[in-house]
Amino acid sequence: MHKIEVVVESDFFPIVHEALRKSKIGPFRASEIRIFDPRAPLNGCYRGVEYPIGRDCLKLEWIVRDHEVESTVDAVRHGLDELGEGNAEVMVQAVEETARLRPSVWTRKRATG
Repeated sequence: MHKIEVVVESDFFPIVHEALRKSKIGPFRASEIRIFDPRAPLNGCYRGVEYPIGRDCLKLEWIVRDHEVESTVDAVRHGLDELGEGNAEVMVQAVEETARLRPSVWTRKRATG
């Protein structure tokens, strides 16, 4: 099993999403994130104080089997190639174990009558 994380700019997500859908890549999680570059110029001002605004991005995450890693990364690459601009950060990590935790009978809140 591997965990794949892809960070793309929010503007480019629809094209990448369409490429993933065409490739029949399984469900994924998407989180809104903001990337701050300390070398970038300050570009916001609030009450006279400048501050970094950052770039709005999305982080897409999958847990996939070993043989699905290349096809998932290729689908993201195809979406960005189709767009002709933008970039993505891709991280692939090996996963030793995964577990889906659900509340047990003993930890659920009980109705009091």
